Amino acid sequence: MRELRFEGNAVYLEEVAEIYFPYIIAWRNDPLNNRYLNQPFPLDMEKQQAWYRHYLSDPTQGLLIVVDKQHDTPFATMGWTDHIPEERLCITGRLLVGDRRYRGSSLFAEATLIFADYMYGAFEVDTCYAHIVRDNIASIRYHEKYGFHRNDGVVQFPDEIIVNGMRQGEYVRAQADWLSVREHIAQRLSRDGIRMNQAGEGRL
Repeated sequence: MRELRFEGNAVYLEEVAEIYFPYIIAWRNDPLNNRYLNQPFPLDMEKQQAWYRHYLSDPTQGLLIVVDKQHDTPFATMGWTDHIPEERLCITGRLLVGDRRYRGSSLFAEATLIFADYMYGAFEVDTCYAHIVRDNIASIRYHEKYGFHRNDGVVQFPDEIIVNGMRQGEYVRAQADWLSVREHIAQRLSRDGIRMNQAGEGRL
């Protein structure tokens, strides 16, 4: 376990720990949340703990919890899988705004910026992939807003194209793609009262 934690202005991102399991279970079992999730079964504490034991022994993946600092309220997850350090790439995902009050919020935008800056900075990847169910229009728009575009070349992760009977599109974002939209995102956050430095950390 890396015990990652990233401090923002309005949020912080912290690596998953057992204290967050009740939130994760409730979020992922919510029918309005799990329509497009890769989870064809009800999640319970036993399954979550089994997943966590595997997670702790797998250096290719990570899961972060996003917390509203003012109210000390966890509200979302984001993370990565299939990290290939020698190729400087991974799959980003595990994206779930479990508390729907935060969807489209500046707090979620700040978390997204912090996470992307970490991926292309200290985590040292050049390319992030994402796999999105084709009729999940909200997720497609979110990813495009933050620099992803449809991979029209050779599919990098063919096993992700059909998952649980759902066909997914593969999206890709290089570091240059992220940098092309980052300033616009930071300016929007600044208008909302959240100022960012170049490392993606919030400033008061």
